[in-house]
Amino acid sequence: MNLEAARTELEALATRVAPGEGRIALELDGDVAWLRLDNPKAHNALTIRMMAELGAAVARLAEWTGACLVLAPSTEGTFCSGGHLDQVQQALIAPDQGHRMARAMGVVLDALLDLPVVSVAAVDGPAIGGGAELTTACDLRVIRWGARVHFVHARLGVAPGWGGTGRLVRLLGRRTALRLLAEARPVQAEEAVALGLADAACEGPAAEGALELLAPIRALPVAAVRAVKGQVSASDDREAQAARFAEVWGGPDHRAALRALGRRSSG
Repeated sequence: MNLEAARTELEALATRVAPGEGRIALELDGDVAWLRLDNPKAHNALTIRMMAELGAAVARLAEWTGACLVLAPSTEGTFCSGGHLDQVQQALIAPDQGHRMARAMGVVLDALLDLPVVSVAAVDGPAIGGGAELTTACDLRVIRWGARVHFVHARLGVAPGWGGTGRLVRLLGRRTALRLLAEARPVQAEEAVALGLADAACEGPAAEGALELLAPIRALPVAAVRAVKGQVSASDDREAQAARFAEVWGGPDHRAALRALGRRSSG
């Protein structure tokens, strides 16, 4: 299933329930894109319609030419409590519908992670269940002190459904991922950083922490950052890595850097 098919699947599932509140907002602000979860009354739980909107936002970001992305809540104090329970229960009564939703959301979140940008999840509050899985769909994570990441699924009698298990294993390794998933306990900010589940913790809003983390990346040529991200995404594909190299070799940023090096060495 590709991203377009996943969007179509989620849109079809969304027709089975009332639209409900909540939306995914995409804002392109210079060299940084903001992908905001906006359903504060439900702790930013994702409705089926929001899942489809997320797929549409990822498709749009695939055509964008910037270098950095922040995934953040629309308001401070929360991140995402997973799938919207009422909507999920309405739309996914039959097991096959749950399977369809899981496959589609896994494709959307994998596509988010594979975007040619450096992405940061700004975990401003609890990231629970599907919300915890959502954090794994970004390259980096900043967590606010007092926030937590909770792969609660096993406690609810289920397993992660949005591809979070595979991404967590790649992020932390098999043993640590298994313990977090099987124990189903919350991970506070300090432990999240120690485990590598978060890259930094911050006192203030996590969105500000995300910008601080991105600052050295934003200082570099956009084309080079995108090429490096493309190589990381294709780390098992030597031909794809060579293609990303060829895209920037001899380009304007490369030539400017070489001229600057020449001036420094001659001076």
